Parts: sequence; structure tokens; C-alpha cells
Amino acid sequence: MAAGSTKAFNDAVLKTRKGIYAEGDTWQLVFLSDTYASINTDLTNPTSASFTPVVGGNVAASYTLGSITIDRVTNVIKFDAADIGQILKNASNPANLKTALLRNATVTNDAIQAWDMTADGTTSLDLINNDFTFTFGAGGINTSTNQSA
Repeated sequence: MAAGSTKAFNDAVLKTRKGIYAEGDTWQLVFLSDTYASINTDLTNPTSASFTPVVGGNVAASYTLGSITIDRVTNVIKFDAADIGQILKNASNPANLKTALLRNATVTNDAIQAWDMTADGTTSLDLINNDFTFTFGAGGINTSTNQSA
């Protein structure tokens, strides 16, 4: 896959539709050493503990997202948040960051969505020699489009 590829967990979609998640929940970004390809989005009740987080140096255990919004414009529902701050290069930063994971910390750290952070599916980001900024795209964290008439 390529950097920025993303996939949602099936249970997250189910729980969203059942009303288990709320805009006011605590949403966090966690970085993982797991490859994007190894992330199974069909796990039952996946949490961030289902994966291997990376922590150290300037890489925090989690990044709580601020300014959460869930809006609708015509038939598009957008879930968005403010971007996290820049992670500065540091010799103590982990050398094996490959995937970003969105989790709902309010609901047992449920895994929501994953992003590929590599250029080739396997090569970790170099946070030892390079600063890093994670930015949600213009479409936000994710969007849902209703096609019914």
C-alpha cells in the first residue's frame, strides 16, 4: 500500500450505527509497528491492545484529538478533528513506526481506523533523522456518503 492509505474496522462501523460512539468521546491517535497489510479490519471487538504500539523519545503513547466534529453537508457526513502537533526528530524516537491507529479511548480503546505510514508497506518512518507531521486530509478523518434518494 502507499502512505495515507486507510481502512476502517468493521466493528467500528457497526458500533457507530448502533450509537455506541459519540462526538464527545475521547478520540486518540496511536502509532504502531504493525504493517498496514497485517491490520485485520474484520477482527471482533478490536482494541489498540490488539496491536503493537511504538513509544519513546518524542513519540507519545497516544495523541488525544481535539476539535472533534461530525457534520453533514447534503448527503456527505464528515468526521474530523484538529491535526496533532509535529513530532520532532530525536535519536530516542522509535525506528519501527509503520501504521497510525485511531481509537476511541472512551469505549475500551476500540480500534476505529488505520493508516499506512510507509511509502512501500514495510519501511518505517525515519523519525530519528526527520521531523514528522501527521495531517488529516481535506476530507477529514473519514466521510460517509448516503446514495439513497
